[in-house]
Amino acid sequence: MYHANVITGEESPTMRLIPVVRVRAAAILAAGALVVTAAGCSTSNDTTFTPAAAGTRAKPSIVPNELPPIGKFIRQSDGSQVTTVSSDYLFDVGSDQLLPEAAQALAEIVPTLREHAGGIQIVGYTDGLGSTDANLELSRRRGEAVKAVLVGDGIDGSVLQVVPKGEDGAQDGVPDSTRRKVEIVLK
Repeated sequence: MYHANVITGEESPTMRLIPVVRVRAAAILAAGALVVTAAGCSTSNDTTFTPAAAGTRAKPSIVPNELPPIGKFIRQSDGSQVTTVSSDYLFDVGSDQLLPEAAQALAEIVPTLREHAGGIQIVGYTDGLGSTDANLELSRRRGEAVKAVLVGDGIDGSVLQVVPKGEDGAQDGVPDSTRRKVEIVLK
């Protein structure tokens, strides 16, 4: 076997066969792929769809997420304690009317609030959907709704301060559910 002569530039017989070998290899690979694809396909000419028999598939059970426990307060570096609950559990989207189960959940933290000697902040947040002014007002109304429930449960209203944050920290135009929340902060 010999190769191209560097000086004259002539090709060896081996070099002339390489394109032929490549074409044959490509044809073999293509034929193999066609066989594999055809093996997985139906050869029937029937194009109608036949669903599974009734009762053979179990219907999915959809259970709404339960309200997360909000009775645990986390100590912050400044000494305050905070508990957070998603506004999605307290309010309908765009609403400041508390859901019925929200009052029950808020009742869980009332004993801790009664024992606390300092001020209590109710901080409301929204996502970035809507105008900045509308979101600030919505977060204020939601904070006031939570305050009304806590006052109704016996917490002194003079220690409760509503702090509306609106879309503070949220990205404009993004429906981020992690930003829709109410925080109870023990100062």
